[in-house]
Amino acid sequence: MARAGWQSDDEISVDELLRETGAMPRSLDASEPHVRVREDDTGAGYRERLEQRAREAAAAQQRAGRRIRWVSALCGGLVVIGSLVIIAVTSESSPGRQVAMAPDPLAPATTSRTVATTAPSPTPVPTVLRQISTSASPTTAAPKTTAATSQTQVAAPPAPVASCTVHYAVTDQWNNGFTAGVAVTNTGNQTIEPWTAGWTFTAGQRVTHSWNGDYSQSGSRVTMKAVSYNLTLAPGATVNIGFNGAFDHGNPTPVGFTLNGASCGTN
Repeated sequence: MARAGWQSDDEISVDELLRETGAMPRSLDASEPHVRVREDDTGAGYRERLEQRAREAAAAQQRAGRRIRWVSALCGGLVVIGSLVIIAVTSESSPGRQVAMAPDPLAPATTSRTVATTAPSPTPVPTVLRQISTSASPTTAAPKTTAATSQTQVAAPPAPVASCTVHYAVTDQWNNGFTAGVAVTNTGNQTIEPWTAGWTFTAGQRVTHSWNGDYSQSGSRVTMKAVSYNLTLAPGATVNIGFNGAFDHGNPTPVGFTLNGASCGTN
């Protein structure tokens, strides 16, 4: 815009000139860098090249990731294998493994112990033979019958003397009932099978329930028979019979204990 009334010989300052023209001041020493725009940085070809470079960079990253994973897996496998080798070597050389493997030579002892456990099964055979020989010998049977008869006359009605003992104990008692145990021991040298124990109450006691024996009662006389799992009473063996009972006039210890009809001693 021309200044009104401006003449060629009039003086004007730089600031007024800038205000008149609207120009921006710039240092004469500073020079703006000139950026040259290349023809290959514009257009559709430039976009395709950028996309191609991006794909190549992504593929390179994927290859690097696969290499890292493969190396990690290989290192992990080597660590596991090394650990297994160390454990195997340590286990073979440790004293604990030697102690744990020590019982192997004892296998023959275990075998012999099993044989010794099963060996006594034929025991009833010689016992039966002894019974047959005793009954077959009239000279041996006669003294036993005589001794049994003499003792029967002293003790109680016809009952031979048996090689047995009985331990009777009341384990619990209340106002009109009680629990008792009868332990019958075969002190002879012959097996008794099956067995039947008996005793006589003296105050009207009654058996109401039993275990390890089937009971029956006739008046004051109680009979206890063997059950399926304890039919045999070997020499030195004891059968423990238990029962619950009731009473009305006291609970004294019964008398007349017998085993298969023969009197037994008490302890």
